[in-house]
Amino acid sequence: MKLPFWPSPQGYRDIKFGLSRVYELLERLDNPHLKLPPTIHIAGTNGKGSTLAFLRSIFNESGLRIHTYTSPHLVNFNERINLAGADISDEFLNEILRECKEAAEKDPAIPITFFEGTTVAAFLAFSRVEADLLLLETGMGGRLDATNVLPEVLCSVITPISFDHEEFLGNSLEKIAREKAGIIKKNSPLVVGKQSDEALLVLKKTAQEVGAEIFYHLPLTTYPLSLLGSYQIENASLAIAAIKAQKKFLVSEEQIKKGLKNAFWPARLQKISLKNLPKNFELYLDGSHNLQGATTVREFLKAQENKKIFVIFSMLKDKNCEGFLQEISGEVDELITLTIPDEPKSRSASEISEIAKEIGIKSQIAEDFSDAFKKIKYDEPAIIIICGSLYLAGKFLENYLTRGEIL
Repeated sequence: MKLPFWPSPQGYRDIKFGLSRVYELLERLDNPHLKLPPTIHIAGTNGKGSTLAFLRSIFNESGLRIHTYTSPHLVNFNERINLAGADISDEFLNEILRECKEAAEKDPAIPITFFEGTTVAAFLAFSRVEADLLLLETGMGGRLDATNVLPEVLCSVITPISFDHEEFLGNSLEKIAREKAGIIKKNSPLVVGKQSDEALLVLKKTAQEVGAEIFYHLPLTTYPLSLLGSYQIENASLAIAAIKAQKKFLVSEEQIKKGLKNAFWPARLQKISLKNLPKNFELYLDGSHNLQGATTVREFLKAQENKKIFVIFSMLKDKNCEGFLQEISGEVDELITLTIPDEPKSRSASEISEIAKEIGIKSQIAEDFSDAFKKIKYDEPAIIIICGSLYLAGKFLENYLTRGEIL
């Protein structure tokens, strides 16, 4: 099941933020958001998923049953709603969605959006399956995000804030931070990742206004990490700070160490093993799509000494393609552009290729993933990275991991 039968995805530009529709639908369903296990709420621009993955792995080591809510999904919608360690089944998801649909369509009908409806459905599912903890990730915002309806949380976590979704959240770090700060709750700890001065000032001010104690990400951990990329050290440190800030569950240092070592989060510098990839080639998959993400990709590529770098790339129309490519341009030997299959919001491969050439990146166009791999010269050790969009990453995983081949 790639997308559920309800609610219908609305046009991206038609999104109207507000919590009144969410509260009304929740009330019609007997307020499942008030029947959830203790919750850690996570907002931010970059690192939400990886921080959640570290938290889940650490709490798993301590024996807790954990629900998680994340977005977007990579291959299957069911990934978003994980019930005590397993993605929601098609049968249970359809049952929950039917209930939500019937409630929303009662007179007067509630014009619920896709994310609002699926978030309410997730709350209903979480309320019916026993667990010790819920790790709850926001969508793109915070203050008016559909997840922001819980009266209290164990702690709020805000990962690094940078530019993304400016048309909805604002065109400055201060404005974006104000939206993210909306998840901060009275008398609940706030755990803050590495921030710009502008964003940090907003978070501090909001925490002071609502009466939330602030905890900062701890000094960089020396524990071995399963996730690649220097930025994962920051995410792991933030997860540890959240563990320390919440007071309900005791977690030992050994459990933290094991959890960090065993954490997994797909499409974040994920190393991919394929049957017919030459031995002197390494393939990585990354869903980064904004400037901060581009910096992490650049740093990773820069560390790959004495190897050619091939980048298979695509991006959505509303993302800063030129900025991303400019950031990584110094580390790329050749860019191979794609149009994301079956994705109307994708930039065309030809448009991306022209942008790359204007920047000075050697570029060629591919029809699909198979064609992209055929365009690579396998004559010397090299790194191949697929990046620019989670949608692109999802398509790769959907089409290739089941086969285990590149051609």
